[in-house]
Order: sequence, then C-alpha cells, then structure tokens
Amino acid sequence: MKDILDPPVERDLPPGRAAAMRADLMTSIRRPRRRRAVRLGIATMATAAAVVAGVSMVPNGDGVRNLAMGSSELSPTLHQAMERCLRWNSEMERLPLSMDDLAVAAEQDHHAVALFMTDTGYFTCDVSMQPHEEISGGAVSERVWPQRDWLPGPIQRLLLMSTEADGGDVAVTGRVSPRVQRLVLENGDGQTTPARMVNGVFGLITEDANTSKDAELVSYDTTGAEIDRRLLFRPSDEFDHCYVDSAGTLVYGKPGADCRPAERWGH
Repeated sequence: MKDILDPPVERDLPPGRAAAMRADLMTSIRRPRRRRAVRLGIATMATAAAVVAGVSMVPNGDGVRNLAMGSSELSPTLHQAMERCLRWNSEMERLPLSMDDLAVAAEQDHHAVALFMTDTGYFTCDVSMQPHEEISGGAVSERVWPQRDWLPGPIQRLLLMSTEADGGDVAVTGRVSPRVQRLVLENGDGQTTPARMVNGVFGLITEDANTSKDAELVSYDTTGAEIDRRLLFRPSDEFDHCYVDSAGTLVYGKPGADCRPAERWGH
C-alpha cells in the first residue's frame, strides 16, 4: 500500500551533501521502508514514481516564511520554485500538470515544498535555492492514487518541514474531511498555531516557535467539539487503528479487528 511522502534517494548531489541530507531526513521522519524516488540536481534528471514523506531543513537566518493555498497566493520566490517543480514534472513525463493544480505550497528561508493534485494522482516536490549553490530538490508522483478519496480519520498530514529533528519551526500541509471546521497545532509549549483550510487542504507555518516532539494536530467540528488529536512528528504511515472504506476494504493501516471507517475527502 502506498502512502504520500518518502525520503528521496541519495544521488545527483555534491560529495558529502547526500550523507548530510539523508541524516537530516531520517532523523526527522524515521521511515523504515524504502520506496522508489528521485533526488534532482540542476544538471541531471532521473525518472521516478513514488510517494513522499517529509523534509528536514536548516534555516539560513533570513526568516522568510510563506504559505500559499493555491497558485494565486504565491510569492515571487515561491512562484519560481513552483515553476521549477513543473519543469521537473514535464521532464519526468509524470502527470499533465499546470500551476492551477497547485493545492498548497510552503516556503521557509530558501527551501520550498508543494503538493499538486489532479483528479487521479498527485505530484509533490521540494526545492532548495540556496544562494551561490546549484538548485536541487526532490520530486515524486503517482499517476493513480487509490487512496485519493479517503482519509485515515478526519485529517491526514502529507508534508512536514522542521528546523530541528523533532521541533523548532515547522511547515505542515495535509488534507481534512468536510466535518473539520478548525484545525490547530498545539506546539507542546502552551502555544497554538491555527491552520488555514481551503478546498479540503490545510497548511500552517509556525514562527519563532518552540515546537516540541510532543506537538499535536487537533481538529474540531462545527460545534467546537474536539474530534481528533494526533502527534505531528509521528510517521505518516503509522496508525493506532486500521481504516476501511464504505465497502469494508482496507485503505490505511494493517488488517485488524479494530478498524475504523475511513473518512471521505472531497471539495
């Protein structure tokens, strides 16, 4: 079963950088399984079809933070990064995409991540545009996304960037079911950061936060009642329960006797 977000492989990178990036990635997301993916450099390209998991990043201190819920909200630098993503997608011949398919994008310092979604699949990418360095990044996609219409409960975290292995400032994107009316990140130090939600997709960026490894995403319904609470830094393919669709088919998690109904995603 495929899940969005797995770390890119170590290739097409300058000597020493691959090891450092992999250490950051694996410390941040601790994913036990390896799937096909691609790490892209400015000079070489490779094709891949896979699912993504999260990116750990170290800020360079310029403090730039942007969150775009769709293409109309892109900053100039984020727009440049998205053009690079679309170019990679075209060269990889993965999905018919345009800027209109952008669901959500986030930018911290010189690093950006984005999720493009179509009626059948998705394309997600991360782009690093550090000054005086070659443009690099990762891109993964899936033409057919069997889990597209279902969520493991009311929310699903898809992309995560953090300035530390399990904390610091974070940028988070994901999906929510129609019954979620409010979503916040409880940072773990008494502070909360509200998420923005548009068309079933959410995004949030913390600023000067001390987000801890115990931070949680908490969702609420129209009455203000809490309906879900889950750890932010937990690997996105680990669940306390399995989830089945309306036909009883397993969608998320491992087969078990305590499966819960998966929730429909739509907008």
